[in-house]
Amino acid sequence: MSTWQLIFKKLLGIVFLFIFILNTSLVFAASKTEDNLEDINVSKSQIEEILDFFSESFQNKIPIDPDVATIQFGYENFEEFAKQYLKLFKLTDISIDEVREYLEGTDQSVIIDQSQENLDKLYALIINDKYFRKKTGYFKKFKKGKHKGNQINKMALAVYINYEKEMAKITKNPNLEKVSRFAFQYGFSWGSGSPYRFALEGCEKSAKKYKLFGGECIIVEFRNPVTGEIKNMLKPSIKLAKRMEELKKEKLKPKERKKVVVKIEEPIISANINIPVQIYLVQVNKPNFKSKITEDEVIKDFKFANSIWNKKGLDFRILEIAKVNGNAKKIEKDLKWIKNKYIKSLKIDQKEQKVKSKNQKKYNEILFRLIGSKKNRNKNAINVFYIPYMPSKLSCGVAYSYSLNKPNNSQINQLRRQNLGFIVIGEKSDCKNRGRTVAHELGHMFSLGHKHDQKTDLMMWGNGTEIQNWQINKFIKYHSKYLKKRLSL
Repeated sequence: MSTWQLIFKKLLGIVFLFIFILNTSLVFAASKTEDNLEDINVSKSQIEEILDFFSESFQNKIPIDPDVATIQFGYENFEEFAKQYLKLFKLTDISIDEVREYLEGTDQSVIIDQSQENLDKLYALIINDKYFRKKTGYFKKFKKGKHKGNQINKMALAVYINYEKEMAKITKNPNLEKVSRFAFQYGFSWGSGSPYRFALEGCEKSAKKYKLFGGECIIVEFRNPVTGEIKNMLKPSIKLAKRMEELKKEKLKPKERKKVVVKIEEPIISANINIPVQIYLVQVNKPNFKSKITEDEVIKDFKFANSIWNKKGLDFRILEIAKVNGNAKKIEKDLKWIKNKYIKSLKIDQKEQKVKSKNQKKYNEILFRLIGSKKNRNKNAINVFYIPYMPSKLSCGVAYSYSLNKPNNSQINQLRRQNLGFIVIGEKSDCKNRGRTVAHELGHMFSLGHKHDQKTDLMMWGNGTEIQNWQINKFIKYHSKYLKKRLSL
């Protein structure tokens, strides 16, 4: 064999090895992607979404009316939301009126006066607050002046409060009698120690306990039990003062006449799309978690869901209703964990102003294991699982879909084309119409979020069944780009 033949043979071997490695890598990546549900997005429950709305409004300084907002998010009234909020977070010493007052935004029309007189007013309202004086040991500790035999010479009080909101209220009404509910904690020290860090850290813990957002912990008072000194520590905010100057200039500008805009009625859009659906009835037979739903009830749910979507030319067609055994070996233990750990871990992230749970990943794993999300899957249909009830009891159903993930990138787009998502529906829930829940969650599978501002809208909470033209356009675009080939009948 010539030298050139040997070289060619070696090169051919290298090429084959490269192709083998490349193909192996692609297969591995594909198989890994097929099972990748770890980063999939989940549609939020009603309570999570409205709390996000309130916290974002605080962060962006958008004034809101709590009564109007709760109705917009599908509650009958504010009282219904407040009762759910207090029950969920087990807050027994806060009234509905206090929740409403806390959630009311800052009046952005007020040019806030940070005079010493108003600072003293805010200070007095905090120090003389009836709930605060009843619950704190701050004043007793000051009077005693000692801790485990040590003479305290410094004390500090920190409160979690929306400073701007309260100062706006005082500016508007100098005779204000009460501030919104606040969290608090105090710190003390002796010798050369400082009480401020302990006060602020304790205040943050208290704010997290009561799920407060929109404010911050600030030092309100300093005391010295030895000398009897008591000092108001509230100071004007430089940042707020600068913004108030800008607001003054804005108000002095002449107002422009508003242009009359003629609203043109949008044409009716019809999609003419048929979408296959695979149903799994997850069978569980535990005393407090038992499957009872029948095939006829599922067909009835989809009949109602299609009565909504058919108006826009969309039809969800059931391919099969299959009964599958749920992996419920640990369900009783899991339900106990969800009640005692998962729900309690829901909190407002103070930096991102979002409702979060450090245990969300484990909760998802429990749900995925229960329904057998990896083995029970029709790659060419929208997969819908029915279980006795949603374990968290925060929602009536939920959609896990990469259509809800942001931002768009090649990896996410690949996962979308694989149709990895699914819907989970609770047989029992507090929702009045399970068929509407099915219709709502189906919308999530095609990128529709909770963004419309009408109570009558299907993709909001409540009893709405309307679908807007822009939503149908978004639905069609997502279906055409990612799922048209895979979801063909």
